[in-house]
Amino acid sequence: MKFQTISFFPISLAAVLLLPALLPQTGFAQSAPPISTFTNALLTADSVDSTRAVSEINGKLSYEGGTMNSAFGNNFDGSIAIPVFHQFGFQADGLYSKISNLSFYSGAGHFFWRDPQIGLLGITGGYLDRLGVDTYQVGVEGEYYWRRFTFGAFGGVGSISYKFPTPFINTNPIQPVGRISAGVYPIDNLLLSASYATEFHDNLVQGELEYQTPIRGLALTAEAAYGSHGYDHLLFGIRYYFGRDKSLIDRHRHDDPPGLVQQMLYGLGLYGAEYNRKENQYIDANPGSGNSGGGGGDYGSVDTTITAPPPIINGGGGGITITGSDSSL
Repeated sequence: MKFQTISFFPISLAAVLLLPALLPQTGFAQSAPPISTFTNALLTADSVDSTRAVSEINGKLSYEGGTMNSAFGNNFDGSIAIPVFHQFGFQADGLYSKISNLSFYSGAGHFFWRDPQIGLLGITGGYLDRLGVDTYQVGVEGEYYWRRFTFGAFGGVGSISYKFPTPFINTNPIQPVGRISAGVYPIDNLLLSASYATEFHDNLVQGELEYQTPIRGLALTAEAAYGSHGYDHLLFGIRYYFGRDKSLIDRHRHDDPPGLVQQMLYGLGLYGAEYNRKENQYIDANPGSGNSGGGGGDYGSVDTTITAPPPIINGGGGGITITGSDSSL
């Protein structure tokens, strides 16, 4: 069943866009006394207790740019996390990406238990939409904290739905998806991490770096990834954290958990690389069946004009056998 865009994205994006108005440290809040008064009431001494799942209302805004599977991409994302109960929290994520000439919209939500001295366990789900194709993922996420190391995992199910079927690939796969990661903080404001993801039977290995600068709340990011069917990306970015001044390791363990929107975006890119490869194989094996519109294909694919090849008629002593082309490449 195809999800509608309204399911996650508008709610998550609205929450992210309202973030500056919800935080007392920003100029927005200072110009809006009623909101500032409300948030100051929430941020009591108890609300920043180091044992809480979310220390306070907080959030972040990020930009990353670079090459994404041979196209240039600009990715904007944000999150807002709020305490629900003492050891439970909620986070909303939103993302807008412009890759080549295509726009991607995504939203996700997380509800989780966390002890900042032990780890995190929660449920999460998200949806991503692009012209001609959409995708969603839902599952369980977890983190374990040991000294300066953080180990993470996600397991669930995902789906990709293309608007039109093709003869060379499943255009509505529903498959298990998973991700494991390990990160280390050599110093309090530097994270080095590596992860492995499997999505729709494709694989992705990724390395990430995040450094929080001496400028309050400002961090620099970089990531590189390589996956199945020649997929790769290389991104550099900047991130700003809203909330109280704290180290990067404390932000990650006391404030917001990792987002889901990037994982869905990269999963679609991975499957798109497989789509493009199988499309080219199909056209090579079936001359005159159509064309892919030229180039290396879109991020997530679909710009395809395919016509079914005529049947092959084989004459033989026992009669005539009509066979079609193999579409299971």
